[in-house]
Amino acid sequence: MLDFMKNKLIFKNIFLFFLFLSSLNFYGQDTIRVTRKYFVESGILVSSTSQTPFWLRANALGVVPNTGTNFTMRGGAIQEYATKNSHIKKYNWGYGFNAVANINQKGVDFILPEAYIKAKAGIFEIWGGRRQEVIGLSDSSGIGTGPITWSSNAIPMPKIQFLTPNWVNLGFKGFFAAKVSFAHGWFDNGVVENYYLHQKSFYGRIGRANAKFKFYGGLTHNVQWGGVRNLADGTKEVNYADFPAYISVVIPMKDKPWLNGIDLSQYLGNDTQYQFGNHSGSFDFGFEMTGKNRRVFVYKQAPFEYLATNSGVTEFEDGLYGIKITNFKNEKIKEIVGEMIYTMNQSRYVSGFFKLTGLSPERWEADDNYFNHGQYTDGFVYKGNAISTPFIFPRKDFKGKSDGDVFQDALMSNLVAFHVGMKGTLTPRKIQYQLKVSHTNYYIKDLKTPSRQFSLGIKTLTPIKFLGGSQLVADLGFDYGDVYENVLGMSFGIRKSW
Repeated sequence: MLDFMKNKLIFKNIFLFFLFLSSLNFYGQDTIRVTRKYFVESGILVSSTSQTPFWLRANALGVVPNTGTNFTMRGGAIQEYATKNSHIKKYNWGYGFNAVANINQKGVDFILPEAYIKAKAGIFEIWGGRRQEVIGLSDSSGIGTGPITWSSNAIPMPKIQFLTPNWVNLGFKGFFAAKVSFAHGWFDNGVVENYYLHQKSFYGRIGRANAKFKFYGGLTHNVQWGGVRNLADGTKEVNYADFPAYISVVIPMKDKPWLNGIDLSQYLGNDTQYQFGNHSGSFDFGFEMTGKNRRVFVYKQAPFEYLATNSGVTEFEDGLYGIKITNFKNEKIKEIVGEMIYTMNQSRYVSGFFKLTGLSPERWEADDNYFNHGQYTDGFVYKGNAISTPFIFPRKDFKGKSDGDVFQDALMSNLVAFHVGMKGTLTPRKIQYQLKVSHTNYYIKDLKTPSRQFSLGIKTLTPIKFLGGSQLVADLGFDYGDVYENVLGMSFGIRKSW
C-alpha cells in the first residue's frame, strides 16, 4: 500500500510538471512563434491470458508489455521549430521527450522511448537521442504493418543522425527531388556487447510536389558492427571497430582496396571473407496518383542481406507490397491500406525478376534468414523487440515448442502475411477509429508446414469534456492461431493534449 501511494505521488508530480511547462509557451517577437505541445495519459490494460494481443503491442515503440495486466501513465512534450511570418526559420532547434511508467504486480517499469534534441540549418537537420521514426516507402499513418526493415515496433535506439528532413529540389523547378540520411547508433547488450548501428538512406522523387503523378525510389542500409561476442565456452570474440572496419561498413564493396597492407589477422574470418558486420536493408519503389477526391499510393519494399553483390535483387519477389487510398471527402473511411508480406525466397531460389531479365545471380541458395546473423545472434533487435516489421518476431514469443525446428534463428522470418487497415471519423460524436486485420502463415518447423495466425486490432478515440477537453482511448485486440496464445485483450485510458 505504501508503494502504491508513493507511485501515486510520483504521477501527480509528473502531471503538475507538464501543467507548469504548458504555461511557458511564449512569443519572442510578434512575428516569431515557438510552439510547444504536451500530453498526459493514463490507462489500464487487461488480457484474458498472460499474453498481450499482437495489435495492442506491435508498432507501439516497445512500451506495451508482452505479458500481464498493467496500469500505465504517460507524458510527453515537443518543441517544434520556430516560425517567422508563418515560415520555419533557417536556423532553428527543437526537442521532444516521452516518458512511460507501467505498473503491474512485479513493480514499476519506467521507459523513456523518446528523448532527443534537434537543430536545423537550411535544408539540413541533425538530431541526437531517442526519437520515433519509420524509414522507407510505406504507410506511415499507423494502420499498416510498417516498413519491413525499420518500423516503430521497438523502443528507438540512441542515435546521432544527419539528414534532410524534407524533399530537396534537385532541378527543373522541383521535378527531381531527394532525401538523404546518415546515422550512427548504439545497440543494447545481449550475446554481443558494445556494438553499433550504421544506417544511411537515399530516396528520390520524380514529379513536383503538387503533381498528379509522382514516382519514388530509394534504399535504406542498416549494419550491426563492432562489439564483443560472449561465446558458450566463456571466451570472448572481438569484432574490431577501427577506422578501416568502419569504412568497410559504410562502403560495402566486395573488394576493399583500403585494407591493402593491413594485417587482417586482427579481424574475424567472416568479416574479411564476406562483409564487416550484419548488413540488412531494403530497396523501395513507389507510385502516387492524386485526384480531386482521393490519393492512391502503391509501394514495394524488397529486403536485402548482402549488399556487395546483386543478391539484393536475387530475392526481389520477397518484401512488402502495399496500396494506400486516402479519401479527401469521406471522413468515415479516411484511409484504407492493403498489404502483403512475402519472405519465402531469401536467396533459396532465383527470383522471377532474374528469370525475366536473364541476369546471373552471384549468390543464391544461401538461405539469408532475414535479420538473423551468425555473429550477431540476437538479430536486429533492441530491448527485446524486432526493429523490423512486427511480423518478424523473436522466438521467445512463439507459444509452441521449437523441437525439430530446422532454422533455430533468434527471429522468425519465414512468412506470408496479408493485412488490411482502415481509419476514419464517425459522426456526430467525432469518434476517431483505427481497424487492423491480419492473417499470417509462418513457416517455423520447415518450409512446407504453415503455422497460421489471425490478429485483430480496433482503436477508438472519443472526445470528452473531462479536464476541459480530453479523449477517451479504447483499444481491443484479439489473437487466434498457432503462433500466439489465443487471447482477447482491452485497454482503456484518458488522454489530455494541449
